[in-house]
Amino acid sequence: MERTISSNQPIVAGRFRLSVGSFVMFVAVAGAGMAVWDWRASLHQPLFGSQPAILGVFAVCCLIAELRPLRLMWLGRSGHITASWTFMMALLLVVPPITAVTVAALVFLTTDLIPPKAPIRILFNVAQITLSLSLGAAILHAAGQAKELQNGMAISPWWLLTFLAVCVAVYVTNSTLTAVVVSLYRKEPPGKLLRESAPASLFVDGMSLFLAPVSAVLAERSLWLIPLLLVVIGVVYRTTQLMLLHQHQATHDDLTALPNRRLLDQQLRNAVLSAQRRGDQVGLILVNLNGFKNVNDRLGRDIGDQLLRQVASRFSDLCPPTETLAHIGSDKFALVISHPGTISHSVAIASDIRDGFARAFQVEGFPLSLDASFGVAVLPDHAHDSDTLWQRADEAMGQAKRTSHHIAVCGRIAPQDEHSVGRLGLLADLNRAPLDRQLFLEYQPQIDLITGEIMGVEALVRWHHPTAGTLYPAQFVGLAEQTDLIQRVTETVLRQAVIQCVQWAGDGRRPLRVGVNVSARNLQDLQFPGVVREVLRRSGVDPALIDLEITENTFGSNREITVQVLGELRQLGLAISIDDFGTGYSSMSQLRELPISQIKIDRSFVTHMVDNARDRLIVHGILQLAQSLHIETIAEGIEDPQVAAVLRELGCDIAQGWLYGKPMSPELIHR
Repeated sequence: MERTISSNQPIVAGRFRLSVGSFVMFVAVAGAGMAVWDWRASLHQPLFGSQPAILGVFAVCCLIAELRPLRLMWLGRSGHITASWTFMMALLLVVPPITAVTVAALVFLTTDLIPPKAPIRILFNVAQITLSLSLGAAILHAAGQAKELQNGMAISPWWLLTFLAVCVAVYVTNSTLTAVVVSLYRKEPPGKLLRESAPASLFVDGMSLFLAPVSAVLAERSLWLIPLLLVVIGVVYRTTQLMLLHQHQATHDDLTALPNRRLLDQQLRNAVLSAQRRGDQVGLILVNLNGFKNVNDRLGRDIGDQLLRQVASRFSDLCPPTETLAHIGSDKFALVISHPGTISHSVAIASDIRDGFARAFQVEGFPLSLDASFGVAVLPDHAHDSDTLWQRADEAMGQAKRTSHHIAVCGRIAPQDEHSVGRLGLLADLNRAPLDRQLFLEYQPQIDLITGEIMGVEALVRWHHPTAGTLYPAQFVGLAEQTDLIQRVTETVLRQAVIQCVQWAGDGRRPLRVGVNVSARNLQDLQFPGVVREVLRRSGVDPALIDLEITENTFGSNREITVQVLGELRQLGLAISIDDFGTGYSSMSQLRELPISQIKIDRSFVTHMVDNARDRLIVHGILQLAQSLHIETIAEGIEDPQVAAVLRELGCDIAQGWLYGKPMSPELIHR
C-alpha cells in the first residue's frame, strides 16, 4: 500500500496549508460518512465473524506489514509500499465491513504513532483507508456478494468479476487520494504523480489485492496455511525490491546517489511539457567544478571520489528541496528549476549555491577548496524545448568558464555577478544607488515553532542595478564593506526596514519584529549609534521591534569600540542578535561580553541534525546554553518538516527557512 504524504507544510506566504487542510478535511468527512454506512451494513452480523481467530491473525499480519514497509524510489521520488492490502481485503471478505474498516484504521493509527507523525498526516491516512475499504465493501454489498466467503459458499465467476471491480476501485481511490494530497503539498499536477508512482506500486499493491481471497480461503481451511501465504508475499517483496533496485541503478549515479543524466533528461522533458501546457517557465542550471581534474591527478581517484560525495551533499543542502539535482559527469552537475518566475530567481539560486562553496571541503582531515562555473538558461526566454534549453545552458556554462566569470546567463554574463560591470564600476554605481532609490528589501518570515505564527522577518537587501539587473548581497555588500559605502548602504536598509515596520504596526494587526544585518565596519564607527538614534526618532517606531544582526566575526581591530557601539545600540532599546552562531571563533566570549538578546543557529548545524547525531548534539547544546542565559534562539535554513519537529522538541523558539517561505516582497507577508 502506498503512503507518501508528508506532514503538513506551514507555508506562510502561500495558500497550500489551507488547500491541503481543506482536502484532508473533505476526505475525513467522506470517510466518516462511509463509516456510518459500514456500521448500518454490519447490523445483525457477528462483529468478529464466524471465526474470531482469523480476525486476530489477519489484524496482526496487517500491523506487521505496515511496520515493515518496502522503501521504493521512482524518478527521484521516494515512498513506501506494504503488503497490508492482502490482509485488509481478506478481512473485508470474512468479517462485517465496520470490523474490517475499524481494524485497518487502528493499524494505520498505531503505525503513525510509532514514531508520532503530524496530526494532519494521521487524519489523512486513517480517513483514506476508511474511504477506500468502505467503497470496496459497498461494491460487494451492491452486487450481493458481500457474504459469499463469510458463509463458506463456492466462489462463482460473478463473484470473481465483482472482486476484480472492488480491487480496481480500492486501488484507484487510495492512489488518487494520495496523489492529490501530495500534489497540493508539492504544487505539482496529481496526474503527473500518478503516472510516476503507478509503475512502482502497481505490482505489489495489485498482487496484494489479488492474494486477499486466497488468504481468506486458506484461513477458513486452516490457520496453519497462512505461513505458506507469507512465503508468497515474501517472494513478491523480494521481486519488487530487485526490480526497484535495478530501476534505481539505471537512473542514479552510484557514487553520489543523485539522479543521473538519463533521469534528468526525463525530468527536464516532463517539466518542459508541463510548463508549456501552463504557460509557465523552467530553469536549467549546469555546473562545472573548476579544477576537479587536478584533484584526481594529484591526490588520486579515491580522494576525488570522497570530494565528489561531499560536493553532492553540499549541493543537495543548498538546492531547493523540491527541485531535481543530478550528477551528469565526473565534474558536472545540473539542476532543474520548476516555476522559476523570473530569470533572476534562477540566477539567485545559482548564486546561493556558489556562495556555499566558500567553505573548504574536509577530506581525510585536509581542506580542499573548489570553485565552480554556472550556466543558466530559462524556457521560454532562451529556448522552446528541452534539448535547446540544455544546449543554451551548456553554452552559458562554457561562457562563464572561458571568461573566468562564475555565473553566466544564456547569451550574457549573469546580471548579479559583479564582474559583469567590473568591480570599480560596481562601486561607482553603488555610490549613487541609495540616492537613486535602487536598493530595496525583501523579507523572510521567522516563525514561532509552537504556535506557527510569524513573529518577525529578516530584511534582505537587493540592488536593482540600472544595467545589470537585480543584484544580491553576495555581489555587492562585500565590496561596500571595503569602503565607507557600507555606512550608506546600512543606513538605507535600516530606514527602509523601519518604515516598513511602522506600516505593518499601523495596519491594525500585531506588529512584526524586523531583523537588519549590520556590518563589522558599522560596529567600528562611533557615529553609528547616533545614526540609528536619528532613524528611530524620525520614524517613531518602537525600538524593540528592530533587531540588529551581527556575525560572530564582527570584532574589528578595536574590540573596545565594538563593545561600546553595541552597548549604546542596546541602550536605545534595540535587540542584538548573533547571526550564524557556532561558525566563528569567539562564540562564548561574545555571549559573555556583549548585550545579546538572540542567537541564530547556523544552517550548517541545522540541515542534517535529523540524520547526524553530532549536529543534533551541537544544536541541543546551543539551545540549552541559550535557555540557561534566557537568550531567544532562531534556527536558520530549515527546509524539512522533520528538522522543524526536532527543533520544536529541543526547545528552539523561532524558525527561519524555505520551509516557511523564501525572501519576499512586504505585501506577500501574511499574518
